[in-house]
Amino acid sequence: HTFVQRTLYRINRLNHFWYDDLRNYDNERSSFKDAIRDRLECPWQRWERRLVQSGRRGAEVKEEIRTRAARDVDPPSSPAAEFIAADMSLAGYRHLLAVGSLDGLAEASRQSRVCAGAPNEVMVAVFRILMEEYGNGKLPRKHSTFYYSMMSQLGLDTRPEAYFDLVPWQWLASANHNFLLTERRRHYLRYLGGLTYFEVNGPSVYRTYCTAAQRLGLPASGWGYWELHVREDERHGKQMVEEVAVPLIQRYGEEYGWEVLWGYEQEAAMGQRAGEALVADIKAMEAELGLAGTI
Repeated sequence: HTFVQRTLYRINRLNHFWYDDLRNYDNERSSFKDAIRDRLECPWQRWERRLVQSGRRGAEVKEEIRTRAARDVDPPSSPAAEFIAADMSLAGYRHLLAVGSLDGLAEASRQSRVCAGAPNEVMVAVFRILMEEYGNGKLPRKHSTFYYSMMSQLGLDTRPEAYFDLVPWQWLASANHNFLLTERRRHYLRYLGGLTYFEVNGPSVYRTYCTAAQRLGLPASGWGYWELHVREDERHGKQMVEEVAVPLIQRYGEEYGWEVLWGYEQEAAMGQRAGEALVADIKAMEAELGLAGTI
């Protein structure tokens, strides 16, 4: 798994511009690179499909997405969340930030790829959320800037991808899955279903991280990114359900509307898998350092 996901990520990351040496992009349209991606991606995606496949069809999909969102906005606490909130050490929190920086320092970059094409209400709703993620065009207000500040507060390396070797394959799989869905227009509904879950469930995750940071006695700069997302994603989650997911289900009807729910379910399963892997790594690190059960 690790080899496949790291290789796919190294290929997929070329879909973004990293503000670095332009020679790094000389082979971005390489047919050899694309062949390697397809050879790895196709069997992996078949495996993922076997794990999560929505059985819902017809009119029930619209109400099911609302039911899921109502549940996932404030889900029961999981063992992983309880560990983070109550027991994780400062070293564990630093590890969490380091792994999360793979997305946190390049936040919403994949989302930007679905905001092009024929104008419609769904696109505008997604773009409005993207603009807020990007600080409405002001770098000091961009959400990744807040993540940068958290890492600086903890003395962590703030270069993008600096902690790539710490990232478990389950996190890379989520990133690679979203690269695929945003690269292929055919997966538009599935991607936005997944984004709906991400925005709906996010505040519950970020509250847990806030609780951990405050328990550890960190100043606001050490958890400000999480607090910002609790406030904004509560609104974003509602917008994604009613202005994106439901309209897409209505627009594409019984034949394709179920793909929105499928994307939602896949994102939920992959997110849970990634979170559990991260907590397992943190516990292993703490045990190795003799920090288990300490601050």
